[in-house]
Amino acid sequence: MRKRSGTITGQVCLNGWAQDPASFRRCSGYVEQFDVQSPELTVRETVIFSARLRLDPKVVRTDEEKLSFVDQILEDMELSDLKNVLVGTEDGVGLSFEQKKRLSIAVELAASPSILFLDEPTSGLDARSALLVVRLLRKITDSGRTCVATVRSKESCLVQSMW
Repeated sequence: MRKRSGTITGQVCLNGWAQDPASFRRCSGYVEQFDVQSPELTVRETVIFSARLRLDPKVVRTDEEKLSFVDQILEDMELSDLKNVLVGTEDGVGLSFEQKKRLSIAVELAASPSILFLDEPTSGLDARSALLVVRLLRKITDSGRTCVATVRSKESCLVQSMW
């Protein structure tokens, strides 16, 4: 086996402008494949926590505006009816797996990113749930945000047919 060596060079640009790591983190969001939300919080509390912690004060100034912003995200992600439900654990108490996926997306949207990266957003979901998540991603892109998602090959047929 031949040992390879070399140097990687380049520049990270966004809309033609060189990006420093801090500004790129502010304008992007990342949704992990599996949820990492606190099971002791409600759906609304989870998204409020993210908004208060990460939302740029230039975008939304007052706490009242942040709460209104959170409620809009919950509505967009079809989580309004579940806003007072505990996130819960894997033992059947709390949200379903698919609802937790939507919550993870909502948590990232609470930072108001321009671009959203998603790691296998349909992984582990049945066809109906995957369709719901992908339709919500389409709704996000229709609102002007960019979504970049990885999808496993066995699921790609489902996703390709929806786009």
